[in-house]
Amino acid sequence: MAYKDGEVFTTYCDKLYDKHKYKIVFKNGKSITYDDYELMRHHWYQYRHEATSVVVVDTKSGFK
Repeated sequence: MAYKDGEVFTTYCDKLYDKHKYKIVFKNGKSITYDDYELMRHHWYQYRHEATSVVVVDTKSGFK
């Protein structure tokens, strides 16, 4: 699990974040979905002022 605290992106677990997809949601309503956690994290830092949240998409259970 990860969250944004101010300008710091913190993780709760040292295991790979490869079981899910990750979606960055932007203020303009658009979103981008990623298979790769590290790429999503990189883009979150790059666009954090334009983004509102990161959504974890659980692909195994179908939960979104």
